[in-house]
Amino acid sequence: MPKYYLTTPIYYVNDKPHIGHTYTTVAADALARFHRLQGDDVRLVTGTDENSQKNVQAMEKAGESDIQGYLDRMSGEWKKTWEDLGITVDDFIRTTDERHLAGVERFWKAVEESGDLEKRTYEGLYCLGCEGFKTESEVMNGRCILHPNTDLQTLSEENWFFKLTNYREALLAYIDANPEFVQPESRRNEIRSYIDKFMTDVSVSREVKKVSIGIPVPGDDSQRIYVWFDALLNYMTAIGYGTDEKMFKKYWPVDLQLVGKDIIKFHCALWPAMIMSAAKHDKALQNKDGSAKLPKQVFAHGFFTIDGQKISKSLGNAVDPRDLVPTYGFDAIRYYLLREISFGEDGDFSHERLKDRYTSDLGNTFGNLVNRVVAMSKKYFEGGIPKTEVARAALPVSEQSAWDGKEGLDRIRETVEHAFAINRPDLALDAIWNGVGEGRRSGIFQANKLVEETQPFKLVKENPEAVAEILYALLEACRWYAWFVNPIMPEVSSKIFTQLGLDAEKELNKEWAQGLMWGGLKTGAALGEPVPLFPRLEVQSKE
Repeated sequence: MPKYYLTTPIYYVNDKPHIGHTYTTVAADALARFHRLQGDDVRLVTGTDENSQKNVQAMEKAGESDIQGYLDRMSGEWKKTWEDLGITVDDFIRTTDERHLAGVERFWKAVEESGDLEKRTYEGLYCLGCEGFKTESEVMNGRCILHPNTDLQTLSEENWFFKLTNYREALLAYIDANPEFVQPESRRNEIRSYIDKFMTDVSVSREVKKVSIGIPVPGDDSQRIYVWFDALLNYMTAIGYGTDEKMFKKYWPVDLQLVGKDIIKFHCALWPAMIMSAAKHDKALQNKDGSAKLPKQVFAHGFFTIDGQKISKSLGNAVDPRDLVPTYGFDAIRYYLLREISFGEDGDFSHERLKDRYTSDLGNTFGNLVNRVVAMSKKYFEGGIPKTEVARAALPVSEQSAWDGKEGLDRIRETVEHAFAINRPDLALDAIWNGVGEGRRSGIFQANKLVEETQPFKLVKENPEAVAEILYALLEACRWYAWFVNPIMPEVSSKIFTQLGLDAEKELNKEWAQGLMWGGLKTGAALGEPVPLFPRLEVQSKE
């Protein structure tokens, strides 16, 4: 069974989760669900970054003084959010976990043994929002480009530095030899330019007298490990680095790391260089040829805004995803996030666009198709799936029809598989709704057109045999759509299977290829009740 290990960033606990965090986490969950359907041994890891001074400031602002109590409460809030939303997390890592501390100590000592740590006095501009020192190219009008509302601090400290520039050539060579390492391509060009022209050695510790939180530097009680050098290691400690050699060997290297483009330098320059350094003296991090086992891919999505504005505490525009669930259901939110935004590009969350997508794409198009096809079949064929020749039902009904039958569904399946392989769930959804091909297609839109073309509710009086064939084709197509959308809308998918008279759990226990074989519905079998998948918003608001 192939393994598939993927991660989200770990999140600061200075506030509760908002829709931007949910976007990354939902994308990771959709990819994890797809790979599980493929039969892969999937491990999805998320968690919280707790050794940050910004968490201390948030605690103080909240009028609290017990930092561990604050971290426990806030980390619990993040974990519960993902549980409430049905995110299929296999492990939730905290950077205050003992297992993490053990791995960080081991890794630090390996880098130290490689000769890549050096104590230096440094003075520079420090951005608390980024948890990092800023170079001239990263400052505009005296402020950090990414945090223009926060004053930069001028710090002068004696810190441990990681000799990042020792790995400039090795990083460039790895990126050139492995173009899939940084995706999408625009991000690869950006990070390559940074490494080649702007990358400098980096501070990887802070003086104890300057920070009140953090992991002690092994052998130097005057220093605490800098948050990024510690935080990046969660991707290893979550799968046993420093505590479970067997598990670590099984899952490392990570197959996919999803991040926002604002932290790409840490993940695509600092992180692989750290591993290259530690691997010189830690065999667990080495390939058979002695080279470092590096992450296979880092995929950086764009910035996320709310109605065109940056998500900001001062603006008070953060959206808690749980607040939207009573109105829309979480599957509709998952659909909106992954359909509205081309994954990898900047995107905007709009309440109006969410309503439009819910009503048009989901209610009027997808939900209406399933509802009327099930309802007509029950009405005209004794409550069950029409008895017809299954092979004939796979064919287009005519040369003039927009519907391409099973061949069109096969093209969608191939496109969905490719879209998930390149981390583009938005392309998968486009194929499912619009179909694939130059002429006839078999997307959800074309399925609705087939109903309009043939008008089974009229044709049944004259030619019930033809209607049986048409409705079987549409019911079977709905079964395929339920498979296609399962990684993105798992609850809706299960409801469709139930309405088709199937046991959803048994259906999804099939292998992907087995589930997507024509004829999965048995003719004459009983159908479930045609309950609306996406109730009208005005009806919901009155309940």
